[in-house]
Amino acid sequence: MRTSGVLLFIAYLGFISLGLPDAAHGINWPFVRTEFGVPTGWLGLVIAAGGVGYLMSSFSVGYFMARFGVGWLLVISSLLVSCGLFGFYFSSSFIIFVLFSIVIGMGSGAIDAGLNAYAAEHFTTRHMNWLHAAFGVGATAGPIIVTTVLVSFSQNWRLGYAVLATILFVMAMVFIFSRHLWESDKHAPKKAGTQADDTPAITQFQALKHPVIRFQIAFFFLYSGVEVGVGQWAFTVMTESRGISLASAGTWVAVYWGALAFGRAIFGFLVERFAVDQLLRLCLAGVALGALSFTMSATPYTSYFGLALMGFCAAPIFPCMISQTVTRVGKKYSVHAIGFQMSAAVSGAMTLPFLSGLIGGHFGLTSLTISFLFYAVLLFGLFHIILRRAS
Repeated sequence: MRTSGVLLFIAYLGFISLGLPDAAHGINWPFVRTEFGVPTGWLGLVIAAGGVGYLMSSFSVGYFMARFGVGWLLVISSLLVSCGLFGFYFSSSFIIFVLFSIVIGMGSGAIDAGLNAYAAEHFTTRHMNWLHAAFGVGATAGPIIVTTVLVSFSQNWRLGYAVLATILFVMAMVFIFSRHLWESDKHAPKKAGTQADDTPAITQFQALKHPVIRFQIAFFFLYSGVEVGVGQWAFTVMTESRGISLASAGTWVAVYWGALAFGRAIFGFLVERFAVDQLLRLCLAGVALGALSFTMSATPYTSYFGLALMGFCAAPIFPCMISQTVTRVGKKYSVHAIGFQMSAAVSGAMTLPFLSGLIGGHFGLTSLTISFLFYAVLLFGLFHIILRRAS
C-alpha cells in the first residue's frame, strides 16, 4: 500500500475515533448527574466547557501545526482526549468532571482541525465527504458502546468512558507510529490549486485580514447554526406547535440526521462527476427550500419533506467547503483558515440555536422556524460573495 493510502486509512480511523465521545454524554448523563447530585440542566455546563476547549485549540491549530507538525499534533491531541475520558472515570466531583471536559475539547478541536487541514490539502473532495461520513459512524458507535457497557456492567457509567478512553489511547499509538509518514508523505497527491511548499509562514493575524477567510468564517458560523439548530428544535416545533405525534416527530428528526450522514456517502461519488461549486450552489438552494417548506407547515408532510430535504442537501456543504479552502485562499493561508472555520462552526452551533430558542420563546415557535429560513437564505447569499471574492 502506498504511503498516501496508509495515511488515508489512518485518517478514516481518526475521524471515526473523533466521533466516538460526542454522544456519550447523552447516554451517561442521567447517571452522572445522579452521582454528583446536580440538576439536569447542568449538562449544558459540560458541553459549554468542551466547546471552550475546542475553540481554544482549533483557533490556534495553524500555530500548533507549524510548531510541532501534523504528526505530533495528532499524537498529543489524541492523548489529551484519552486523558480527559480517563479523567471522567476518576472524577470525584462535578467541578473536576467539567475541567476534564475542557481537556477533551482541546484535544478534539486540534484533531478535528488538524485532520481537516491535512485532508483539504492531500485528499480529494470525494474522500473529504467520506471522512465526515466516517465521523458519523463514530458518533453512532459511541452511544452503542456506552449503552452496552451500562447494560452489561450494572449501569457503570465510569466504565463506559474508560472504554472510549482506551480506544482513543490506541488511536494515539497509531498516530505515534505513523507520525513520520504525516511529515514526509512525498507520495500523497497535492490537490490542484495548492501552492509550493516554500511559501513564507503566515501569522494568525495576517490570515484574519484575508477577505475570503473572513467571509468563510461567517459562512461556517451560519452553516453549523442551521445544521445543529434544525436538529435540536425540529422535535419541539412539530410536537408543541403542530400537533404531530411524538413517534412521528422523533422518526423524522432521525430521518434528518440519517439523510445528513447518507448524503455525505452519496455526494462522495457525485463530487467526482460534477463541479463542486455547482453542487454547493444547488445544495444551498435546497437547504433554503427545505427551510421554507418546514416553515410553511401547511401539512405534517410539508414539515417532513422540509426536514428530509434540508438533511440531504446539507450533507456535502461542510466537507466540500473545507476541501475547497486551499483552492480559495492558497496553501499558506489554508491551515489557519481551516482552524478559524472549525472554531466558527462550533461557535455557530452553540450560539444560533440558543438565539433562535430565545426568539421562539418570545415570539412563538413559528418565529423560530423563520429564523432558520433567514439563516439559510443568508448562507446562500454569503456563498456567492465568497465565489466572487475568490475568483
